[in-house]
Amino acid sequence: TPEEAVQNQLHYYQTYQLNRAYQCCSPSNREATGGIDEFERLLKEPPYDLIVGHQRADVLLEVVPGDNIILSLNENGEESESGMLDDHGNVVCCLVCIRPNGKARKKYPVWFWWEMSKMGQIMELEEEEDTMTRNEWMVDSIMPDFEDLDFETESLSIEDFGEEEDGDDGDDLTIYWDFDE
Repeated sequence: TPEEAVQNQLHYYQTYQLNRAYQCCSPSNREATGGIDEFERLLKEPPYDLIVGHQRADVLLEVVPGDNIILSLNENGEESESGMLDDHGNVVCCLVCIRPNGKARKKYPVWFWWEMSKMGQIMELEEEEDTMTRNEWMVDSIMPDFEDLDFETESLSIEDFGEEEDGDDGDDLTIYWDFDE
């Protein structure tokens, strides 16, 4: 499931197995990142530095948008779109609450969105002259909650959940939808 794939990658981040965390990334994510060395460098920069070695992480929400494009891996390991739309949930976003470790620059929970896609990988079977398709969830991107970042844009719609009250513990949820395409 997407949640299990996120949990696996979170375990690798928590236990400093960054090479294995990198293997959970989709080919397009790996290409955009620029290799394992660049991936490790990015994880030392805010806000992603809070993910590595975290104390605890919880997947809070799974969102399945409608009308998803089917992605598959060709024989070169590159993504290709089949051009078909699918209602079977091949793209999922998971909201994750990260509680950084005691040595982190922030001591309070932070939120990230994991964007996942189901990748179909064609595999040749060794004992037979046949092939099978293995579908697995891979990480397309990790996006932080924007409340800690300074930015301005006209393309965002902001939705707040939870009310501001005296004694509020700061656990409100804000979702930013980017409509600029």
